[in-house]
Amino acid sequence: MKAMDLLNEALVALRKTDTVSAARSFMAEQGVTELPVLDKLDLYNYARTVLLTDVPGDTKLEEIIPYNPHAPRVSMDAHLYEIVPVFAANDLQVLAVFNQKNEFTGIVDQKSIHKNISQSLTYKGIGAVVVLEVKPNDFAPSHIARMVEENGAKVLGMMVDNTEENSLRINLKLNTTRVKNIVATFNRFGMKVTGCFMAEDFDNGSEREFESVLRFFDI
Repeated sequence: MKAMDLLNEALVALRKTDTVSAARSFMAEQGVTELPVLDKLDLYNYARTVLLTDVPGDTKLEEIIPYNPHAPRVSMDAHLYEIVPVFAANDLQVLAVFNQKNEFTGIVDQKSIHKNISQSLTYKGIGAVVVLEVKPNDFAPSHIARMVEENGAKVLGMMVDNTEENSLRINLKLNTTRVKNIVATFNRFGMKVTGCFMAEDFDNGSEREFESVLRFFDI
């Protein structure tokens, strides 16, 4: 699933010339605490309600929000697995989406992403969940998927979150309950496997533990 399939048509970006009062009202109406701010069709930065709380309502966003040429964005062709780490790395609820001409085309939001991920990670389906911890620089979704596929299995879902040790916690939903060889492959490549759930050949957890994983991600 790509960003173009995940656009939330109900969310609309702000403009840098909008007032703080208008921005606060707009975000409240849309049920979000932040939105991308545009300069025409270019991404200017993000507005967050926490930064607008004590600012006079008639102040324009461009007067209090600096331009950020590196503000996080994703392309329309970005896969779900590529989008999730961007949310995690930037502590955002929404992300601006741009087309190949570098023009703003819409917004993806974390709630929609979590909904899609929770559907694929649900423990009611057949398949184990393997939990990895890797350093951010070592995280490559395509590489992880390839290691799983080399063992005759498929990755059905992936969820990524930061740990307190500044590593990434990766929850993989697989289409198999036999994970011994997959875990061995991860270990061989230096990836830390911290848990396996619903695996018939690798029992180090319980359904209660897995439910705690889902609760941690608010699923």
